[in-house]
Amino acid sequence: MALPFHHGARVNQSAEELTLVRLFDTSTVGMICTVPLADASKYQLNTLIHVKKPADAAGLPAHVQDHIDSIYDQVITSILVVLVSEGATPAATMANILGNQTQKTGIHAFMKATAMNGMPKPKLLLAPGLTMSSPTDGVASVAVTTAGLGYDPDRVTVTIARAGGDTTGTGATAHAVLNQDGSINAIVVDNPGFGYTANPTVTIAGNGAGTGAAATAARGSVMSPVIAEGMGVAEKLKAMFYADGPDGTDAQAVAARALVGSKRVAFCDPRVLKTIEGVNVAKPASAIFVGLQAKRDREQGVHWAGSNMVPNGVVGLNRPVSYPEDSNFLNANRINTFINRGDGLRAWGVWTCSTDPLWQFIPVVRTHDAVNEAIEFAFLEFADRPATLANLDFMVMSGRRALADFEAAGMLLPGSEFRLSGENSPTQGVQGVFHFAMKYEVPAPMVDLRIAAYRNVEVAYTLLFNSVTGEVTYR
Repeated sequence: MALPFHHGARVNQSAEELTLVRLFDTSTVGMICTVPLADASKYQLNTLIHVKKPADAAGLPAHVQDHIDSIYDQVITSILVVLVSEGATPAATMANILGNQTQKTGIHAFMKATAMNGMPKPKLLLAPGLTMSSPTDGVASVAVTTAGLGYDPDRVTVTIARAGGDTTGTGATAHAVLNQDGSINAIVVDNPGFGYTANPTVTIAGNGAGTGAAATAARGSVMSPVIAEGMGVAEKLKAMFYADGPDGTDAQAVAARALVGSKRVAFCDPRVLKTIEGVNVAKPASAIFVGLQAKRDREQGVHWAGSNMVPNGVVGLNRPVSYPEDSNFLNANRINTFINRGDGLRAWGVWTCSTDPLWQFIPVVRTHDAVNEAIEFAFLEFADRPATLANLDFMVMSGRRALADFEAAGMLLPGSEFRLSGENSPTQGVQGVFHFAMKYEVPAPMVDLRIAAYRNVEVAYTLLFNSVTGEVTYR
């Protein structure tokens, strides 16, 4: 590199150096609530309201302050509140909650949280009390009636539209799964929507590749639209969405949970009881679980589960849960609940709604997110640097050092690896594409402790007989 003339010594800091990998805050809460239509003009709607301490909640609706109180009873943490107006009809209210992805309204308003506006990304999402009912008029399934042929997976689209005369159905989306020959194998419902008064129509478009496929949709009981939309937002934010169950019977809770299969959703049931002005009132459990998890994050780390903890501010449950009969039934069906073994009420559950056992634990999912985000953000520092041996070595060293630090903190089990991937090739390298690979494992929570008990007849009686001396010792 040519430098201007200088007589003497100069020191220039090399740009080829390590980068430090740091974890981001995982305890920030994102909470969406509705306000009565008559009061909507009093508040900022579809806007992030940053509550950093109890005093910041002043001026918010009383029920919102109560949900914040449930969280702050456990720990003081940042809460991003989004308020939306109730509508003139339940469907209108639901539409306001779900909002618009492009305009970032409703539950999508959480996507506005960036470093540019000084707000951390929310990692613990909830819609307290807004997920308790499951519609019976959503798109439960789409059946392929004609498979067609020649479809391209990158071009095929599936559109679900209202049937003639239906004026309320909304929100259903789906995608196609193809066979190797380009025929349609299945249609997967991504969002079931709600409000359909008749079975909607399904259109499969090849967009220039493929023809002949047809399918029909059937209405039925589907997951809460708020959960369905919350799953998508949680996926983008790498967050966990805490959903409240119906708080009816155990069987009803299981039926509602069975509609959800995402590792991004933690299902909570039943509601808890809080004393308000001397009266016990049922309140959403999601705020308690979120508060406990935020407490774990801040005190022990993201790899600790917000379970087996005594919740503050809770006097009981709205439905009895016996240990272990009821709690095992609920936990086996991936429902997080509460128990009381005679030593106080405790949060009891570490479960996501994932159908894959690899992602069944909340702390495992969240720790993977935390590690991946930390590495990804740190490696932006290397973007656009020249592909020199020094820079590539520094990248591998940075990755290895970070994983070693995470192991030392107890977030990861021993044996992590970070290296240059075998996928690299000169043809990709000359285009600026470089591959790295990392392996690591997050410790699973210990949920099933099995202790084998044995009789010790021979040793116990032999020791007893050998200790007999004929003398009495008073203690």
